[in-house]
Amino acid sequence: MAKSPKNSNSAESREDLTDDLGSALEADQFFLMYQPTIDLQTDAFAGVEALIRWRHPTHGVMNPESFISKLENSGQIVPVGRWALATASAQGALWHAKGYRFAVSVNISPKQLEAAEFADDVAEALSSSRFDPALLVLEFSQETLTGDAKSTTERLEPLKSLGVRLAVDNFSPDDSPLADLERFHIDIVKLDKNFISGFSNPQDASQIHDLVQLARKLKIQIFASGIEDAEQVKQLQIEEVDIGQGFFFSRPHEAAEIDQFLEDFAIFSGKPL
Repeated sequence: MAKSPKNSNSAESREDLTDDLGSALEADQFFLMYQPTIDLQTDAFAGVEALIRWRHPTHGVMNPESFISKLENSGQIVPVGRWALATASAQGALWHAKGYRFAVSVNISPKQLEAAEFADDVAEALSSSRFDPALLVLEFSQETLTGDAKSTTERLEPLKSLGVRLAVDNFSPDDSPLADLERFHIDIVKLDKNFISGFSNPQDASQIHDLVQLARKLKIQIFASGIEDAEQVKQLQIEEVDIGQGFFFSRPHEAAEIDQFLEDFAIFSGKPL
C-alpha cells in the first residue's frame, strides 16, 4: 500500500523533512525551475531566474519556503547551493548554444557567501559549463549586505573579478538607501514585490521614481518583481524601470517548457532573444 502523505504542518512531518533533506541531494531530488524576466522598455526577453524545487518522494513537489531554512540551519545550503549554481550555469550554456543570449540569475544564501570556497565554486561552475560570466547574475538578499561592510566587500570583490553581475533581491529603501550599495558594486536592484503590489499608492510611485533616477546616476538597473497586471507594467514603464518579472508575464517553468516559451515568445512578440 502506498504511504499516505503526512500533514506538512505537524512537528513529526517537519522533523521528517529535516531528516529527508540529508539525502535529497545525493538522491537527485532537487530540480530547478526558471521564471522569465522581460525588458520593460523594449518588451524583449531579458533572462530567467533559477528557482529550486524539491521533489519529495511522499510529499510531492515542494516550494523552497518549505525547506530552505532547514538547509540553512543544517549547513546543507552550501552543497545544495553549489549544485544549483552549477546546474543553472550548465542550462544557461545549453540555451546559449542554441543561439539565445540572455541572463540567468541564481539566488545565493548568506552562508554560501560566507564560505571560503564560494568564489571557487562560481569559477568552477563557469569553467565547467563555459557559460559567459557576464550573463550570470548572483542574487543576494538585502540582509546579506547589511553586516560588516569591509568583510562583505572582500567577499564580493573576487566575484566581480570573475565578470559576473551582482543583484540585491527584495530591496526596500526603508531598510537602507540605494546609495549604500554603491560600495559593493551592485549591478541590479530588485524591488520588493510589496512595492509593486502597492504601486497605485502615490507615495510608492514617487519613491520608485526617485529610486530609478538615483539608480541611473549609480549605473544600477532597477528590477520590478511580482508584476500581476498590465496597469502595473504601464506605470513601471512610465517610471523607466528596466526589468520586470511576475505572473503577468509567466510563472516558473522547467527548462524544457522554457524552450517552448522562447519559441512562442519569438514568434508572437517579434522581439530579440
